[in-house]
Amino acid sequence: MVFPPRWRIGVESFAMKIRARFLLFSAILASNLLAQTNPRPTTQQPYEIQISSGVAEKLLIHKVEPDACPHIAMAARVIGTVVVAFEIDENGDVLHPHVVTGPKMLQKAVLDAVRKYKYKPYLLNGKAIEVETTVSVTVDTLRGCPGD
Repeated sequence: MVFPPRWRIGVESFAMKIRARFLLFSAILASNLLAQTNPRPTTQQPYEIQISSGVAEKLLIHKVEPDACPHIAMAARVIGTVVVAFEIDENGDVLHPHVVTGPKMLQKAVLDAVRKYKYKPYLLNGKAIEVETTVSVTVDTLRGCPGD
């Protein structure tokens, strides 16, 4: 059977569309089968777990008070709260402390004190892991300063 010229174009384009869809479906199916037979290697990254300051406070074993009278802050009579973020390692030691907010004059004294904190290790499924937390340290240089 011979089709008129305008029908031939329609039939050929229809056949091309069917062929293209079939090839696309075959490619998708093949990629899914390939992914199932050759899974990508997975490398386990350590968890980055953040715990609240309340939980961290309950794990605190040894707390060091900051120098009550940093010399510059004592002269300026600065008081305030310094918030420090840090990590607690598997042994309960403080790693990488840095100030989040607080008066500049008190930051060094508070950082020096926080570096000396000691915590109980945080356990996840019975295994000690590294966690991130924050602590707020209030310094009142007006109390206990010599020369008042």
